[in-house]
Amino acid sequence: MKSRNKPLDSTGNASFINKINKVKVLNLIRKTENVSRADIAKLSGLSAPTVSRIVEGLLEEGLVREMGAGVSQGGRRPTLLKFSEQGNFIIGIDLGTTQIYGVLSDFDAKIIAEVRRPTRVEEGFASVMKATAEVIGELIEYPLGKKKRIYGIGMAVAGLINRTRNIVEFSPNFHWHKVDVVEALSQYHKIPIIFDNVTRVMALGEMWYGLGKQFKNLICINVGYGIGAGIIIDGKPLYGPLGLAGEFGHATMDKDSRALCECGNYGCLEALSSGNAIAKIAQARLREGRPSVLREACGGNLDAVTAEMVATLARQGDPLAFEVFDTAVEYLGIGIANLINLFGPEAVVIGGGVAQAGNLLFDKVRKTVNSRALDKIASGVLIKPASFGIKAAVMGAVSLILSEVVNLNQDDRFSPLPG
Repeated sequence: MKSRNKPLDSTGNASFINKINKVKVLNLIRKTENVSRADIAKLSGLSAPTVSRIVEGLLEEGLVREMGAGVSQGGRRPTLLKFSEQGNFIIGIDLGTTQIYGVLSDFDAKIIAEVRRPTRVEEGFASVMKATAEVIGELIEYPLGKKKRIYGIGMAVAGLINRTRNIVEFSPNFHWHKVDVVEALSQYHKIPIIFDNVTRVMALGEMWYGLGKQFKNLICINVGYGIGAGIIIDGKPLYGPLGLAGEFGHATMDKDSRALCECGNYGCLEALSSGNAIAKIAQARLREGRPSVLREACGGNLDAVTAEMVATLARQGDPLAFEVFDTAVEYLGIGIANLINLFGPEAVVIGGGVAQAGNLLFDKVRKTVNSRALDKIASGVLIKPASFGIKAAVMGAVSLILSEVVNLNQDDRFSPLPG
């Protein structure tokens, strides 16, 4: 029998149990808007005094607010509670290879302000970090009154993220090796920062704000300059031991391909289906002398051909543009069929710049998946666009911080800081 004077481990520690109960109550309020203290007690199984004590603390912290009286069930009308977006803000950053896109969002995922800057990858890591810090600075200074609280900065970054060392291990798109984003940005701002791989961040955004409300097993595919996958199993992201899981774009799709990927391999999905690949393949076909309206669309400068141009002209019936785009999307569909066979998700969400092609992409992907994936596994799988479209990554970045707040992982780092 344990002595009462001996410290308990975390499973019996009173403060640990209090935190679990507080997280439970806060999540109930967030998911069940306009809920009373009595309802929380019923739903959580906690005693009424415990619920009241926790709610009072959440009200003081500004994480919950009272919304007025509800309907009486025989007696005094209950006071309803809501997860508070008022005065509470998060900065989200989508660090892309063409632009740095930042938003100031409240806790309800409503964008209050947004800032864009060109990335200028060719100027190097330090220059990109300086530009990112300038975006963050503009968002911090956005006028929202004296009671503005900024809880943190969430960032979506393309590349292999080593979660053990908290660095970008390798980013073929940025040509970075072992760079410390947090250390670099902390020289400019003291607000806490969390970052992760862009596609996993997009998947987290879907969990918090999108299809994750319906499904606990989904795969989010990001098809932009590169390609990645964020895999959610039983409501939790798949990281792997170092946090490097999800490099879907570097699955070899054609071992005999001459398409060189930026990772150094040949025949990767990213070298065949990404926005960068679609543009390069179209440029190569034009240099071979193939006729296409693309030549006029780029003003004769073949290096100016983009995946967006290819998709637009493919939709308009240009044979070369359609061939290039259709072939690229077929490879993507084959890859997605393989993921469905492996993981058996309830839904596959596709986002990123190339996904903005709409039905031109989704119809082909669905057709390919239907012909390639095992019917018993794939028949009920939804294949849908990302909930936030082109803003999927930045809203996922916001959810990185919201997840810390709602799960009360703030400690000293994540205490709300005045903007």
